[in-house]
Amino acid sequence: MKVKLMAGIAGLLVSAGLIVGGWLIYQYVNDAASLEYVMSDHYGERMVDFTLEDISGQSTAVSATSGKPKLINFWTSWCPGCQNEAEDLNKIYANYKNNIEIISINVTANDSMEEASAFLDEYNVQMPSLFDQDGIVAAQYGITAIPTNYFIRADGTILKITYEISESSADPLIKELLEEVN
Repeated sequence: MKVKLMAGIAGLLVSAGLIVGGWLIYQYVNDAASLEYVMSDHYGERMVDFTLEDISGQSTAVSATSGKPKLINFWTSWCPGCQNEAEDLNKIYANYKNNIEIISINVTANDSMEEASAFLDEYNVQMPSLFDQDGIVAAQYGITAIPTNYFIRADGTILKITYEISESSADPLIKELLEEVN
């Protein structure tokens, strides 16, 4: 009886420790200042050029030397944040497609072409969508969370890296990109 009681108490203490530890990790990871600090290490760096295929197999090159600012969105079909931002990204694309390059990249290495295609249809994604089937571009960009959005200046340097965006959070960044061009 005494052994069962001690085992029960030990189990409760371990459980409590795991819960507190998990909560502390969650607080650290979700601390915007911590994330901003980590991501800001890349601000001012030059973007990595890449070529990927769209759903029809057509290759598209994305280059730092195009002379246009860019918004590059990394996503997967199973990501709740990607689903949440899809409508806003469509609005952003409709508003700014003539002024900046807006590219959507499915990290297909963590998804499937079928599910990605269904996502594009379901959310009526209008912007060009490319497929990183082997995950090389996502790795080059250091993608560790989905969605991730890169705001890139016309000279190819990184202005800002964000996670899930909304139209209202993207507008000031896009306006800053456009002011630098004009």
